[in-house]
Amino acid sequence: MEPSSPIRSDGTPGERPGAPPSRPLDALPAPAARRARWIAHVVALLLGAAGLSCALALPFAPVWADRSEVSWPAADEPAVSTTALLAPYRPAQFTANVPCPVLRSALDRPDPTMVLATVPPGSDRDGLLLSAEGGTPKLIMGERAVALPPLPADCDLTVRADAQRSTITVGTLPPIALPGVPAPEIFTFSTGLPPEQAAELSVTARTYTWFETAPTSLKLSLTGFAIVLAAASLLLLIAHTPPTWAGIRRAALRRIRFDLSLLLLIDAAVAVVLALWLVIGPISDDDGFAMLTIRNHAATGDIGNFYRWFNASEAPFTLVQHLMRWVSEYSLAPAWLRVPSVVAGMLTWLVLSHGIVAPLCRGVRRAGVHLLTAVFFLACWLPFDLGIRPEAFVALGTAAVLALLLRATAPGVRAPFGHLGGAALLAGLTVAVTPTGIAAVLIVLMFAPRIWRLLLLPGELPRWMAVPTRAVLLCCLGSVGVVAMFADSTWTGFARATAIHNEFGPNLGWYEEIERYSSLLGTSTWGTASKRLAVLLVLAAVLLAAAGVLRRLHRAVRMPELPLLIGAVLAVFATLWLTPSKWTHHFGALAGVAPALVAATVVLLARVGSLPNARREARQLGVAGAVAGAGAAALAFQGPNSWWQYSDFGVPWSDTATRPLDLPLDGPLPWLLAAVLVGVVAFGLVRLRALAGAWTLPATALFTTSALVMVAVLIGSFLQAPAHAGAFSVGRSSWDSVRARSCGIENEVETLPLAEDGTLALTAGPLDDTEQDAPDETRREPAGFVANQGRPGRPPQEPLLRRPPDELALRPTGAEAEPTDASPLMWDSLADGPRTTGEVTTGWFELPALRSGQELSVWVAGRPEQGNDLRVEFGQNTAGPEAADQVRALGSRELRDPPPRQLPFDDPRMGRAADWRDFRPWRLITVDAADLPAGADRVRLRATDATTDEQGWLAFGGPAVRDVVPLRDVLDGGVPALVDWPISFLFPCYVDYPRVSHGTADSPGLLITPPGGEGSMAFDPSYGGVFTGVPAQSRRWETPSRLRGDPGFTWGHVLSVSYDLDRDVYDRTTRRVRQGGADGDGEYPFEEGNLHP
Repeated sequence: MEPSSPIRSDGTPGERPGAPPSRPLDALPAPAARRARWIAHVVALLLGAAGLSCALALPFAPVWADRSEVSWPAADEPAVSTTALLAPYRPAQFTANVPCPVLRSALDRPDPTMVLATVPPGSDRDGLLLSAEGGTPKLIMGERAVALPPLPADCDLTVRADAQRSTITVGTLPPIALPGVPAPEIFTFSTGLPPEQAAELSVTARTYTWFETAPTSLKLSLTGFAIVLAAASLLLLIAHTPPTWAGIRRAALRRIRFDLSLLLLIDAAVAVVLALWLVIGPISDDDGFAMLTIRNHAATGDIGNFYRWFNASEAPFTLVQHLMRWVSEYSLAPAWLRVPSVVAGMLTWLVLSHGIVAPLCRGVRRAGVHLLTAVFFLACWLPFDLGIRPEAFVALGTAAVLALLLRATAPGVRAPFGHLGGAALLAGLTVAVTPTGIAAVLIVLMFAPRIWRLLLLPGELPRWMAVPTRAVLLCCLGSVGVVAMFADSTWTGFARATAIHNEFGPNLGWYEEIERYSSLLGTSTWGTASKRLAVLLVLAAVLLAAAGVLRRLHRAVRMPELPLLIGAVLAVFATLWLTPSKWTHHFGALAGVAPALVAATVVLLARVGSLPNARREARQLGVAGAVAGAGAAALAFQGPNSWWQYSDFGVPWSDTATRPLDLPLDGPLPWLLAAVLVGVVAFGLVRLRALAGAWTLPATALFTTSALVMVAVLIGSFLQAPAHAGAFSVGRSSWDSVRARSCGIENEVETLPLAEDGTLALTAGPLDDTEQDAPDETRREPAGFVANQGRPGRPPQEPLLRRPPDELALRPTGAEAEPTDASPLMWDSLADGPRTTGEVTTGWFELPALRSGQELSVWVAGRPEQGNDLRVEFGQNTAGPEAADQVRALGSRELRDPPPRQLPFDDPRMGRAADWRDFRPWRLITVDAADLPAGADRVRLRATDATTDEQGWLAFGGPAVRDVVPLRDVLDGGVPALVDWPISFLFPCYVDYPRVSHGTADSPGLLITPPGGEGSMAFDPSYGGVFTGVPAQSRRWETPSRLRGDPGFTWGHVLSVSYDLDRDVYDRTTRRVRQGGADGDGEYPFEEGNLHP
């Protein structure tokens, strides 16, 4: 039965809420009007179905696929060994031809000879190794030694392999089939034969290029049709129930009145905070990784992972990356790249405050709730959503979907289908952002009963026609998400990328979600105090609001939509629960709907407290809320104010519990006492008939105060950071980039290569002019110290770098970097272990006059303090040029490590670990030229080891002179530098990265690594590291470096890479083939026997 229509005052039937208003067609004769309506619905149904079909066809539509082939040796080049980094490591097809003369020449050699290898010597990777030993050829394919037959006269050897099998052919003998043995992994093409004997040797390998595709004209047409038809579907839905002009005029007048209110000032304040945060806020742990995936798009046409996962595509969740790709074409300055997330943040604020909280919390003072929501929004958004990760856009999408659905299903709405269409469109686009965006679909499913009732609203045609038409139009709009995901990718690319991600992980199950919360409550950057508070307040709000809903208090306080808001927040938590990686940065997706729930919970508590017939509920919720709020605040402030990498520089409380103004906010007792105090005051101020309000006031005060304090801590600490950080801070760098005056940290790092003739030589003279008869100090072994035995190991070798004439760039002296020692001399007190004590004074070294930009340096290991002592003493030779040295002492200077600025967490109860500071590695300590005494031309070292603990020893090398060279001069040295992902975001000016494309990666000549060193997933095969082949076939030497003006911060490392063979001397050719979206190469064979067609 259809619902009855309302009756106007004149007795005529009125229009049903949500029903279509009268149309101009009503003026037509009845048969013509009915025929026109049928035609309109049929056309709408066909348009929606066509748009949906176009979108669903996109993953399988034909594309132009790149087919790349690597050939060695390169054309017109001798057959010399070379690096060849394939990503993935195995090719899709492999062919190696070893002509008989090549094989015979190897067999005739007296020593074992490697004929062909695709992996470095000693590697445990599954490569091909063909060698000759004792006149017999030996072949290893992966994990299998292949027994070759006696060689016939025609002994040409050919190896062919693909993903399922390998075949070896020797001359005209029957082939040797190796089913289940895939193509070998390739990191190199190398041979032990001289080029003239290996001239006919050849290898070709077709690489896997699943993701390097371009749409055909047919796919472009499908994409265009899908977008146009989706736009038409939205217009048809709006036309189906158009808003009345009177309603539009009233809404406009309301907006004008609103613009003159206090709400606009609050909105402006939020905008100012977000704009400030854009400049001073921290970088996220993934900004550098995500930025390189975007920057490498030009080489591949795909958003790949660059560093890991075989450079597998991020498809189909690449909508934000493509947005950032367009943004980055203008500038790579960090401040500019943050603009989209800040714009998304501001839109999220407007949607959740005006579209969710305002209709949900009707009947209260709007300005107060608006301000309360602003505090909770900033507390949830600031810690997580700045940068180029996608969570800020998921937050916007989920908030917009919820707001539109609330509006569409609100009682009395005259034009619901336009809002439903907008919700369907945004839900599809949100899914295209990242898997967490599936929360938007869950929110839609939560509204399914209400949406179904809207679809069933009676119209001009029968429901069997109207309902499918409306549903198809909505599905057509939702399918825009499929367009965004597959406009430039394929079903095969999606399937292969998913398989690779699952293989290497992280791939944690739903039952391991506890790992995310374990990280959140840890003391690393994953568990920053502000991140803790945002999540814990939301969890507390979910529990309190759910308790109120179970007692039906939401209806008593006129908040009937509160269960839907709880469901929306739980939808986001559910998607986090199901994601395979458990990082805390995913909590940023909560910023769209969770602040609204926290604000609504505070309003619920306040309203319940004022209900005269709900005093028991007020007491229960008030006490529970106060305990939950105190616990959340205490757990949050117990964490450090610690941030990723350089964002930590200068930030207060980065290594301790967060205690603003030294207040003990890291314990629950102060918060509970504050709650009790608020409650006592409330009892004294509230009249007896409204006594229940005092029970909930402490809980609301705790929620609001903790969030407000945390927002103040965040903004205040990052405003202080530039003043505390010395020469560099992320905020100062971002501000400089706004004014186009910064290249990030590249401008702030100094390298310290050895100066030309920087190694100082010992003189033959005595210690000083009072010790004419003393023996040469270099010839005696003082007690406790030994010379040149290197018990702790010798000081590290360094690359020899020089400036070519008329250039600023610092380059290796040859084709590859060569190592050198700062000094051939060293002394240490570890001869009999760390319990040894003693003293040593070296002989005098000749000290040249240091120029500006030069420093005196000493390599030091062990502890030169806390009971031990190491100092450099200066002198002046007072004898003539031909006479023996007569050295007059000019003073001394202690050599101490700069105070460390990156400290481990100082637990309030346990403190720091006793041995948290590690003195055992070699460090470089320098003395600036300006600090040398005038006239000094001699220098020596005096050391005292007076301690016997585990680190109570001392080792040092001879002094050396170094040049102070900006890092950018080393980066301009003409070789591609791989800046590792944790720090690459702050190298916006550097462009000469090794290219990763067409299934291959360039071999880097320079590595810029984070403070942790080379332990990067880019070099780790267990992560699918794209540059796995670099460590196994190269040597790396570090050029000492430091952060200008703040050497106590370990900023990173500069490593020159020297290969034992040529770099990337092979040919690569690429052609394009047309194939279906579900066609192409099969799955990658990760292991022998784990093969799929």
